[in-house]
Amino acid sequence: MDELIKGLDGPRTAQQELFYDLEDAAAVIGWSVVELTTLAASGRTPDEAIALMKICALLTAQQERIEAYAGEVKDQRVVRSDVL
Repeated sequence: MDELIKGLDGPRTAQQELFYDLEDAAAVIGWSVVELTTLAASGRTPDEAIALMKICALLTAQQERIEAYAGEVKDQRVVRSDVL
């Protein structure tokens, strides 16, 4: 395994930065959905629970979209020219 990791300490390309940024955003959204779902289930009023579940549904849709974008970047169907 160590031989697979060698040589990975160089600067990231713009493409790699975009991929990792999208992957990180998707992970944060996923974590948020879990936390909001827990809040919705913890004895909130019915209206609050419904609102939180709607937020979760919207965040889940965005998470799926971002994960698809990350897949496109990884497959090099989306190219970024510079690192910001």
